[in-house]
Amino acid sequence: MKYELTFDTYEKLSDRTYRINSVWIDFGQKNFHYSTPFPLANQIRKDITGIEHVTKVHHPFQSVIEINPQKRFRQDHLMMADEEFLDVFDVKVLEGNAREALKKPYQALLTESTAKKFFGNEDPINKTFLFNDSFRITVGGMINDFPANTHLPAKVILSFSDNENFLMTGTSHYGSVSGGSTFITLPEGVKPGKGLKASLQGIYDRFLNNQAWMGKDSRAELEIQPLKNVHFNSKYAGGGEWVKAINMSWLYFFGAVGLAVLILACINFINLSTAQSLNRAREIGVRKAIGAGRGQLIVQFLSESLLLVLISAIAGLFITKLAIPYINDLTDKQLSFDFNDSPVMIITLLAGVLLTAFMAGIYPAWIITKFQPSSTLKTGTVNSSLQSIFLRKGLVVVQFTISVCLLMALLLIGKQMNFMRNKNLGFEKDNIVIVPLPIGDKKKQTELLSNELAKIKGVKNWAYSTSPPSGGENAHWSTLMSRVGPDDPNRKNVITILTDDKFPELYGLQLIAGRFFNINDTSAVSESIPEGKRYPKMIVNEKAITDLGFASAEEALGKRFWAGINGWNPEIAGVVKNFNVGSLHEEIKSTMVSQFLPYCEKVSIKIAGGADVRATIAEIGTAFKNANPKGIFEFNFLDQTLDALYKSESRLYSLFKIFSILALLISCLGLWGLISYSAQQRVKEIGIRKVLGASVTGIVSLLTKDFIILVGIAIVIATPLAYWGIYKWLQDFAYRINIGWTLFAVSGCVAIVIALVTVGVQALRAAVANPVDCLRSE
Repeated sequence: MKYELTFDTYEKLSDRTYRINSVWIDFGQKNFHYSTPFPLANQIRKDITGIEHVTKVHHPFQSVIEINPQKRFRQDHLMMADEEFLDVFDVKVLEGNAREALKKPYQALLTESTAKKFFGNEDPINKTFLFNDSFRITVGGMINDFPANTHLPAKVILSFSDNENFLMTGTSHYGSVSGGSTFITLPEGVKPGKGLKASLQGIYDRFLNNQAWMGKDSRAELEIQPLKNVHFNSKYAGGGEWVKAINMSWLYFFGAVGLAVLILACINFINLSTAQSLNRAREIGVRKAIGAGRGQLIVQFLSESLLLVLISAIAGLFITKLAIPYINDLTDKQLSFDFNDSPVMIITLLAGVLLTAFMAGIYPAWIITKFQPSSTLKTGTVNSSLQSIFLRKGLVVVQFTISVCLLMALLLIGKQMNFMRNKNLGFEKDNIVIVPLPIGDKKKQTELLSNELAKIKGVKNWAYSTSPPSGGENAHWSTLMSRVGPDDPNRKNVITILTDDKFPELYGLQLIAGRFFNINDTSAVSESIPEGKRYPKMIVNEKAITDLGFASAEEALGKRFWAGINGWNPEIAGVVKNFNVGSLHEEIKSTMVSQFLPYCEKVSIKIAGGADVRATIAEIGTAFKNANPKGIFEFNFLDQTLDALYKSESRLYSLFKIFSILALLISCLGLWGLISYSAQQRVKEIGIRKVLGASVTGIVSLLTKDFIILVGIAIVIATPLAYWGIYKWLQDFAYRINIGWTLFAVSGCVAIVIALVTVGVQALRAAVANPVDCLRSE
């Protein structure tokens, strides 16, 4: 929790720094995004006074680095920034002059780890590398690696240039929005008020809303977001370019689950302490008889509790230190465990130890010190009060309620995960490899690559496209469509996939009316044809047919509609069954597929069944290099990409496994201790019953039935709680399982079986003991 809650708070100016977010309004529909027009920062500097710092960052679409002809790679987390970035964000410069570097064009700041990646152990200053095969960049400085808890974990920072080919965006047009963000820092004590927002909105009105190209039914507005809020608000297109915002409710939920596990351990301590206190009755009587006050005795027992918690805390720290690498792998975080970096952590841990010791020790201490010395010294024992008995039983119910809740949630989350992995998405996804294509002449690239792929026996088919039918976040292009035209207030959003004629066959799209593409259809989109008269043949899904207002697929065939891309008025050639273009969190979306090779950015390659996958991938890599000698071969299996859409759910499932196992283990340890104590307290009763002819089964039943009843009560309480929690969680999925009752019954049976085994073993040991041994003293 500390890792997540401290995102961006290490920045010295984080309290005064804000990100400007855009709100794009189209026919009343709002689209919130963290990116802003490229020229905005410079215009703020010109127009608005009273702002301490203004800076912008820009993320180019592609970042290919060449150190030398033999060392070429795509570089992730590369961004461009101006020199004021160093004023707004804390950047520790290790070598060189970072500010001067960001003032000059074609300069770079490398993080320490990136510098080692680029140049090994050589001094990186004044070294050069080639960026995107066109621009020679000079390293002007080396900086410390950014902390893991930042939403801008840059590895390379390039300076700006006026060259739009270098930037991959326009420098003066306010329609140039490409994922970059604008930040402002206000003077100390100043908060962003209506005046600042009005001034910023004035820039948007002047350069965006008053422009003819915006359209009369479109408008741009902005919102000012505190830097400290960026990681906790997914409203703006998920939060950021590199690090997505978290769901705070889930963070607090897991904090609550962790606290619940701690409470389970405290309950064990309370139960066992109050139970064992009966055996310490004589000790308490002696202490009181020789003058010990109740306060002294309470301090003694709290001290014992504190000692146990301290020993547990030391063991916990040791285990945590060892477990951090595994936790990082599980959560995909970069957690660290160093008290030197966080005095607050030390204080929090000490406070937690004291609070836990007090919670666990105060009630047993209170109960034990109430014993009267006269009665305890006479008998050496004391009978449990009804209050203590009911407390122990109540705590057992609480323990198993938490444990059974977690177990039910675990089974239901597992069922949803299995459902997502196995649901038919409406297209084929197995044995398909996605390979990004380099920037360049797509016609030449695709011809050369196709010739090479045709030589590989393990390749069954391939198709070029802007994206596969479904993929990762922001995988698809999107535009608007209407049967009326661009001014239609009821125009609809539509996912757009541009491809070649092989795409529908390769992915097994299911045709329900019309036909698929043929190679001759491409003549309809020739640039020689005036805009508005380009009628490309289009394949659409059932959802698009509904959104366009057609009564049936057959009625839609041959009809044309307006689409907001390339001046097209597509003609519907075929209709396919709906297929998922995103995760199962989302409903089916309107989708259109058309042939247009110039925009294709990827090639999907179907590997033949029975082929040696590893060898075929190697051959594909060779083919790619032959067709694109300077290209960088990278690939992903489509099914793995689709699985990654549910990465957060997979982590949730893994964490639930751990918490559920811990909770059940702790609860069973508590039951084990209580049944052991119960058997010990009733040892003479058991002996007498056996002498009088009681069976082993009867005695085991006698000892276990009360505990099983308590577990049954816990199951009854846990079932509606777990149902409510899972029902709320499943609302995030457009496609979800039917909760049903089966898994609740299974969870309850598992809990009862575990409890039976736990108490049954101890009860059986007591039941088979020789009654002579336990009655000898009578």
